[in-house]
Amino acid sequence: MNSIKETIYMIDAFLLQKQFGTLVIEDRQAFLQLPVGELITLNESNLIEVINDGEYYPITYEEAVNTISTDGWSLFAGLDCRVKI
Repeated sequence: MNSIKETIYMIDAFLLQKQFGTLVIEDRQAFLQLPVGELITLNESNLIEVINDGEYYPITYEEAVNTISTDGWSLFAGLDCRVKI
């Protein structure tokens, strides 16, 4: 992702009082990795919106940790997202 687009996403998240980062799924647990590298543990109460083709799509925590591809990988892991913490 280019830096201008990422900066816009970060400002957008800040204005909406959300955190911007990358969705990390490990051992059936979801985390938000901030651009500075810090990991925030997520849970069922967090509102998660993943970015795909420049659009935000809301997903539940359960969808984030349980949506798996046919080859066993999380479909949402690695996507940029914003989260209401």
